[in-house]
Amino acid sequence: MRPQKITFGEMRESGVFGVVIFCGDYRCSHSTALKADRWPDHVRLSDIEPQFVCKACGKRGADVRPDFHGSSKRVMGLR
Repeated sequence: MRPQKITFGEMRESGVFGVVIFCGDYRCSHSTALKADRWPDHVRLSDIEPQFVCKACGKRGADVRPDFHGSSKRVMGLR
């Protein structure tokens, strides 16, 4: 079982408004950045990780982290 991460509300309270999503397969290394406004405050970052599928390798699952560097304007290889 994966540890629970912070909620989107907690993340936004700290001034971060986007997430970086990394493919769950460490060998793949694909990532994307998204604005976090589509998820409500009570949802945890760890709650959405199983929903992602990498467009590059097809692996289901991801590592979702706060986007401290504001790169959520770019969109790359995960859906």
